[in-house]
Amino acid sequence: MRFLFHLLGIGLLSFFYASCDGKKGNESPSKNKAADSSLLLLEKYPDSVELINQTALNALQLGDTGKSIQLLSQSLGINLKQPEVENQLGFLLAAIKSEQALLIATRMTHSEKALDAAKGHYIKGLFYANTGNDKEAIKSFDSSIITNFTFTDAYIEKAISLYHSGEIIKAIDALSKAMDLDSKNPDVYYWLGLCLEEKKEFEKAAAYYQETLRLAPDHQGAISSLNNLKK
Repeated sequence: MRFLFHLLGIGLLSFFYASCDGKKGNESPSKNKAADSSLLLLEKYPDSVELINQTALNALQLGDTGKSIQLLSQSLGINLKQPEVENQLGFLLAAIKSEQALLIATRMTHSEKALDAAKGHYIKGLFYANTGNDKEAIKSFDSSIITNFTFTDAYIEKAISLYHSGEIIKAIDALSKAMDLDSKNPDVYYWLGLCLEEKKEFEKAAAYYQETLRLAPDHQGAISSLNNLKK
């Protein structure tokens, strides 16, 4: 499973929590109730970007990616100057392999802010990776890193594409750089484990899987990989 889909599960929505009411979904009585309330309010205030963004969050929490994409597009139609919303929309479009992700990503790469521009290249990389074009994905992730060399996610995704391309040593190098930037990222250790497993260094691989689980006890990839090594 690529890092992209791991993000969809645990970290994609951080912007919405901050930009709307600052409360996480599990603080409400139920996700369905929150979604219904947002939809009712949206009928009264159809031009409220904050409310549209919150409704998009609720839709995504309920697994309705299409509705979330529709709402984020609507929000940007009202106010294009929302870089985080644009980033999330591009991210979701890349996840469903929509070429519209490339249009958003290209616009983002022209941002005066280095991190926003880096995210544009990153989204391009995700699109290419998810459509099986790891060669172009690596180029885009490299562009992201050049634009902002502290963007940890770009190193990780580059490493994953290198791994799928059979370039294990280069993948390890990229992951080592990611670790220097974020030593508590469980996916760094997970993919290092996979790389070392490819090199037949099973004891080291197991140690990295165990470290992944120390940081993220529910990491399904590490659980599965570690169980397979024990067989």
